[in-house]
Amino acid sequence: MAEPKYRIRSLHTDSTVTVYQAYSPEIGLPAARDGRFPGTWKRDRMTWIKPRS
Repeated sequence: MAEPKYRIRSLHTDSTVTVYQAYSPEIGLPAARDGRFPGTWKRDRMTWIKPRS
């Protein structure tokens, strides 16, 4: 089977869900190094995951 183009990676417990987001090196490397997103990161590009009841 071919590797899918997009994939959601996550972990969950009874009380939390952790979803991993990949970023381009221009955003991810400074964020990992400095502990915060650089100015090129845009908050309006965030994705919200809503639980189903």
